[in-house]
Amino acid sequence: MAGMQRNSAILIGVAVVIAAIVVGFLLFRSDETPEASPSPASVAPSASSSLNAELLDRRWPVLYVGTDLNAAREADGAAPNADALMVASLSADQSELTLISLPRDTVDVPLADGGTWPEKINSLYVQRGIDELVGAMSTLYGVPIDAYIVLDMDDFQSTVDAVGTIDVSPPEPIVDPIVNLDLPAGDQELDGEQTLGYVRTRVDEDYGRMGRQQEVSVSLVRKLVDPETDIDVRAVMDSLDSLETDLPLDDLPTLLELGRRAGDAQVENLIIQPPLITFEGDRGDGRGYILEIDVEAVRAEVQGLIGD
Repeated sequence: MAGMQRNSAILIGVAVVIAAIVVGFLLFRSDETPEASPSPASVAPSASSSLNAELLDRRWPVLYVGTDLNAAREADGAAPNADALMVASLSADQSELTLISLPRDTVDVPLADGGTWPEKINSLYVQRGIDELVGAMSTLYGVPIDAYIVLDMDDFQSTVDAVGTIDVSPPEPIVDPIVNLDLPAGDQELDGEQTLGYVRTRVDEDYGRMGRQQEVSVSLVRKLVDPETDIDVRAVMDSLDSLETDLPLDDLPTLLELGRRAGDAQVENLIIQPPLITFEGDRGDGRGYILEIDVEAVRAEVQGLIGD
């Protein structure tokens, strides 16, 4: 498929809906410890009265929005740009997790009201709000988005620090003094500050950065759901000042069950890039560096993955 990156190294033992499990794990586990979950084949949705059978038996797409705010930028009055836009979608049978990332400089994205957003997509969140952004992403991809989660850079780093370190494996060395990053190639563990730099650096443009964001998201969730992870849940919750979500928090046990049932899920990674990107550069119209996409081709690609 055009623009598809299939990475067999990310066929992990714990593949989950990224946003749902990060929030669901933290909030639910802060109150109680869930019972061990049987395997997917041995569990019917109605096996427990605490689980929502309707949520267990359908595809579950969630939009993760990572903003470029931190405490220093917020103190200076900076507006948040939605620089990470990733849809995580778990199939109805929990056998496949699909991660879809759109570059922040994408322009002319269709809106839910029939219009078009002429500016860069990362500005829609602050100018029109999260509902408009969710509607635009749903319209572009031609699939419903059931929920969203928004976190800023500080909260992302706090979550990584809470689990200690996460595993990454860059194929090439990464050196970027702008984000204080100097990493060799290959398997290694990163702390929160290093991980933030890892997902922010643009040494290989936005396409490489989006791939690292997907890699880190899966690695972070894998650590979060590991029963051996020693995490101060209350401290993490107290630190998440930027958290914004409409996840059905009354169904947190069900969100966790979705994650457990996805233990053997295969991860499919889609990064919107050429040939789905048809123009990269400056049109001289005041928008600066922009990316133009083939909307119909993007929609067909996404629907081929999660349009069921």
